[in-house]
Amino acid sequence: MSDRLLNKGESGRECREADHGVSQVRSLVLACLALLGGCIIDNDRLRVESFVASSPETFVFTAQTNTVMTANDDGEAERIRRDWLAEQLTVHGMCSAGYVVETRRLVEPATPPPTNAHDIVYTGRCLETALRQP
Repeated sequence: MSDRLLNKGESGRECREADHGVSQVRSLVLACLALLGGCIIDNDRLRVESFVASSPETFVFTAQTNTVMTANDDGEAERIRRDWLAEQLTVHGMCSAGYVVETRRLVEPATPPPTNAHDIVYTGRCLETALRQP
């Protein structure tokens, strides 16, 4: 039964029917929001990357761009990609004294993808090796 007061001339049955209609609309709205959330989540993965240690002192790190992680080399997206690179170097036990990125390049696919996903490839080396070279 509803908590609200009945208006003059309104029966308890009319009140229950009105509450039932509101309840159905609320359920429909919640279902639509859940479906919309499902479309947004994992539709454009945020972190797509790979790491290859070319040697004990050199590496190739690839991160994919997308709607959130744009390709430009300044700003928050680039800082996050550099954090991912540092994380991978730590995981692989490399470059404890630091590293230098020698090249950063945006790889355009041969055929345009249906999304704005492109690879950014970073090649670099550990500073220990860089310091030993003449």
